[in-house]
Amino acid sequence: MKVFNGLKKLLMPSYCIHKIKWHFYKRKFGMIGQKCSMGMGFCLSGCSNIKFGDNVLCGDNVKLETWEFYNGSSTGYHPELIIGNNVSITEGVFVSCLNKIFIDDGTLIGTGTFITDNFHGHNSAAELDIPPSQRELWSKGSVIIGKNVWIGRNVSIMPNVNIGDGAIIGANAVVTHDIPAKSVAVGIPARVVKSIS
Repeated sequence: MKVFNGLKKLLMPSYCIHKIKWHFYKRKFGMIGQKCSMGMGFCLSGCSNIKFGDNVLCGDNVKLETWEFYNGSSTGYHPELIIGNNVSITEGVFVSCLNKIFIDDGTLIGTGTFITDNFHGHNSAAELDIPPSQRELWSKGSVIIGKNVWIGRNVSIMPNVNIGDGAIIGANAVVTHDIPAKSVAVGIPARVVKSIS
């Protein structure tokens, strides 16, 4: 039965198109390690700024984007999206990188998580007359996620944040400031509720 299901999947036109698309995009990466995979419906932009270690597994509908240009002009940034070894990115995760986002080895990122190092505009009064999609992209700092971090479902990680090794971020949290290693953080905004010694 397992062999039949595998053969059936291989013969599906959408699966074949997906495999060809992934093979094409892999060649555009700044670096890609061994045994990396991307689920169905993925969306990638700025691949030359993306680096994968070994065994990076991405689920369906993952979106990874880096921004050297926006609205037809240079952002002035040289983005780096670096994902270490043995990282699992589940379905529906969206990562937007203008500056630098680093996800270290062994991290698990839950379904529907959003990670960004950038904003539309500087939130100044002068920009309020400009539609948000037309405002200049800018970053107030990079996002660094340590080793073996567990990020729950539907978490939002905002710019200029460091999450320490082994931290756990509870589902639906919004991370707006640093989270120390070996701690549990929950809520909006996320706050540490427990240290794991």
